[in-house]
Amino acid sequence: MANDFSKISDIINESVLSKDAKGAWSGQTFNKSANQAMLFGFWKDVVGKKFEKLSMPYELKGSILFVSAASPAVIQELGFYKNDIIEKYLPYAKGVDLNITDIRFNYKNWMSIKNASPENSSAAFDTDTPVYYTEKDYETIGLDNNEKLEFEKLRETIFNIESMPPHLKEKMFNNALNQYKAKKLRKSP
Repeated sequence: MANDFSKISDIINESVLSKDAKGAWSGQTFNKSANQAMLFGFWKDVVGKKFEKLSMPYELKGSILFVSAASPAVIQELGFYKNDIIEKYLPYAKGVDLNITDIRFNYKNWMSIKNASPENSSAAFDTDTPVYYTEKDYETIGLDNNEKLEFEKLRETIFNIESMPPHLKEKMFNNALNQYKAKKLRKSP
């Protein structure tokens, strides 16, 4: 993944309805992605009021947390507290079955991450499906019974996320469904 902000839709769309080694549908990766999104929501509890509006996590690769910050000065100050931040974040990470051993900071992507933040709007859940796909295009793509069952499970998983407002849950689900259908559209002759 590049240093650009990774929308939650990107995380979900890379993982929803992936097939395991035996070819069976699996939503396990989605659960990990949802846990990662929940983990990011605890950032303000870890860094406090001073940094909650000046920094934001945007990616977790392995056990390395990537955080965008408003300026090099904010990065420098957060750097002084890096070990404390990791220590304070550990209970939250373990609570969602993830681990953090290091934090890497970046200020160059701050504006794109800040502008896409769900706090500023629901842009982080917007689909980045090419504009040439219309609702009619999506309606032409049917789902088989296994796909329907997996999407029912996905809907249930998303709607059980207590920390997310209902309108964003619906948007997240619809985005995942449309992204999946867009993937099928790209593969169709």
